[in-house]
Amino acid sequence: MSARGRRAPRGPRTRPVRPIGEILEEERAPRAAEPVGQEPTMAGILQALGAIGDLMGQQVRNQNATAAAEVPQGNVPAGAANVGHQAHKLVEQFLKLKPPKFSGSGDPEAPTSWIEELEKAFALLRCTEEDKVTLAVYQLQGNASTWWRASKDRVFPEGTVPAWNAFVETFNGKYFSDTAREQKMAEFLRLRQNQLSVDEYEARFAELSKYAPRMIEDPVDRARRFRDGLKPEIKSVLVPLNLKDYDDLYERAQMVERDMAERAAATGSRFVPSHRRDIRQGKRPMPSGRHHIPPNRRGAISKPMFRQDGECHLCRQRHGPGPCPFRGGACFGCGQFGHQVRDCPQRQRNRPQGEQPGGKRITGSSESVPSIEIG
Repeated sequence: MSARGRRAPRGPRTRPVRPIGEILEEERAPRAAEPVGQEPTMAGILQALGAIGDLMGQQVRNQNATAAAEVPQGNVPAGAANVGHQAHKLVEQFLKLKPPKFSGSGDPEAPTSWIEELEKAFALLRCTEEDKVTLAVYQLQGNASTWWRASKDRVFPEGTVPAWNAFVETFNGKYFSDTAREQKMAEFLRLRQNQLSVDEYEARFAELSKYAPRMIEDPVDRARRFRDGLKPEIKSVLVPLNLKDYDDLYERAQMVERDMAERAAATGSRFVPSHRRDIRQGKRPMPSGRHHIPPNRRGAISKPMFRQDGECHLCRQRHGPGPCPFRGGACFGCGQFGHQVRDCPQRQRNRPQGEQPGGKRITGSSESVPSIEIG
């Protein structure tokens, strides 16, 4: 094959591109080795087709080179573009969780609550350390945002990769002072169940215990502190068990509370003179047959309590199962209202001559009337 039919070497140096028509005209011209008027040989046709192929290939290479030259040198690589897309998606997912904002004012527990809520979102989204700081700073508002703009260069100097723990430590130093921490620690030490349910007490115990981590770092100490703050009637059941696991102790306390509630529901509103209840509450049992009625609760008795012989414990008389008339202030002498036993007309009629009204000596049927007044 002649030099004109050889393919040009591929590389940065390329031969000039000739029009396809020029190549075809050249192939149609008569050759010296061929007689004039003779048809082109097969070798000539193949040579022309090869030249056309070279031309088309060169055009494609030129188009690619032109397109590459038009791309700006500062364009972001494909990998960097993918990272930017992921960052945008992370911010979008974070905001969908509706994380709280922080402005630097409000409840003393607000700073720690804000950090905890953010950390729950970070765990769900699997954020990196740098992402955590970036997203947290985005949620700062007002004075808190101003504070961080003035502090970030000191916390994270240029060239330092932001770390979440460093941000939290700086944030707590500003918005959760040592005085506030000590107050919460003291509140934890004073915590008692009192009127709370076991679940409510446990939730408050867990909330305040984070301010005194050294006091509960030992699991046994944590369980003991929780047990000692329970109601006495629940604690007295758990102490003999000597439970040292916190979760086990919490579960047993729930069971004891539930059992106490079921027993109270079974008894209803009936009066139960239980010596065991008095002993459990640290009180001495009342003598048999006597029931203490506090002065401010006397009007709350709905039915009189009778002895086996039918006598009312309140007035010592047999007046049937109805309410005791003397509970409402009736006279203990005649049972009528409007006067007391010392001024009872019936007693004055039965009083011996010479005895003044209101005397200490009582005669007749009124001797069995107890000298008590309810009014």
